[in-house]
Amino acid sequence: MTSWIDCGVMAWVEEERYREDETVLVYFKGTSLAAMAEGLSAQQRPPFAYGNDPAPGDWGVIVHHMFNRDDYDEIDYRELCPQGAELTVFVPNPCVAKAHGPKAYHYKDGQISSCIDYENPEYVGEYWPNKMAPLITAAGLDHQNETYEEQLTQLVCDHLGLPALDRNTITVGVCVANGGTRSVLFSGVRR
Repeated sequence: MTSWIDCGVMAWVEEERYREDETVLVYFKGTSLAAMAEGLSAQQRPPFAYGNDPAPGDWGVIVHHMFNRDDYDEIDYRELCPQGAELTVFVPNPCVAKAHGPKAYHYKDGQISSCIDYENPEYVGEYWPNKMAPLITAAGLDHQNETYEEQLTQLVCDHLGLPALDRNTITVGVCVANGGTRSVLFSGVRR
């Protein structure tokens, strides 16, 4: 199920179709939930929602705000992707005000392998690597189709073996760090 790409992860979790949701969904493998939470917190993006801590070799999920109050810089996810780790980062609403399409990024062993701009997903450039471009081109997705963003998200998820999100396994409002949990702005809710 990839309908979260249309409205943002938190809007999807809360079952609200139209809502400004500037959150980022990060799938991670080869690193722990605690390491991801600590790394995001160190970059001033403490996570506020996450899935279960994954078993070795499985994908986990964590959600954080795109920006914080004082910092509009992008996160360097390479720092969160040590040797042997893999990240897939989805930014459903990169700019709510300007209505730009989603973006997705794939990192492996600390390097970026694909940057997918949903407005031009086949694009490959010197500073915009996209190892998935041939796969996307071969799929022949119709940009005019109303489910285009979901189809492209499903293509990326299938290619990388990402599990479907499950509302019942997303915890909102607590952050795992330093081997324990600490409260953040919301009260903990298990959906």
